[in-house]
Amino acid sequence: MKSIQTTLIGLTTLFLVASCASVPITTAVEVPPGSEIGIISLRDCVITGQEEDCTGSGEQAAEAFAEAFNEGTFEARVLDRPVADNMVLSDEEAAEYGRAQGVEYVINGEVDDFYSVAAMTFRSDRAAVSVRLIRTSDGLVVTSYSRPGVASSNFVTPKGMIKDLAIELRNAL
Repeated sequence: MKSIQTTLIGLTTLFLVASCASVPITTAVEVPPGSEIGIISLRDCVITGQEEDCTGSGEQAAEAFAEAFNEGTFEARVLDRPVADNMVLSDEEAAEYGRAQGVEYVINGEVDDFYSVAAMTFRSDRAAVSVRLIRTSDGLVVTSYSRPGVASSNFVTPKGMIKDLAIELRNAL
């Protein structure tokens, strides 16, 4: 019995360390400082039973990415989503749309989780995104980034958690 408990504690520790580790981000080409990046409003999360939190999550995520990238060496602006908030936008369509908007790069992606709880409930807020940075001139996916299930105390909003993820991506570029 003690061996099983020791094994479970070890596996739990390993899981926690692995889940907190930084995700390596690789890019196909260098993105020059000062590049203009259009952040297409991300697709809203589509989780059954979580519609209240999911509605508008893509726009909030895009705003968080724009804030994070504008605090660095890039010029970012949010672009309206050319399809419905809960519909998929292909990377090819995103590149064409970004080119038409006059930006060098676009971020296209999805909110995978966006859950906000009431303050002082001792439950965790959650946020997760999957995004691709695309060069609009040729549609090359420069980098892709996915972070599943980031959870935090309810003193941080899901939008704030997504901004932290965006900063991680920005710093890797």
